[in-house]
Amino acid sequence: MTITDFSDERAAKRAAIRKARNSTKPSVPADQVLALLDADLARIQAAIDALPTPHSTD
Repeated sequence: MTITDFSDERAAKRAAIRKARNSTKPSVPADQVLALLDADLARIQAAIDALPTPHSTD
């Protein structure tokens, strides 16, 4: 893959993001987006809770 390929891919992604931002009718309903974010947050919190407790070296 050449640098041009990366630059073309980047331009395509930017165009897609711009199109999505300018869209008046989102493809995914807000409540579904919030549900996905809540699930991600729960997964992140579970991972944090599973970390070992740091031991004090004092």
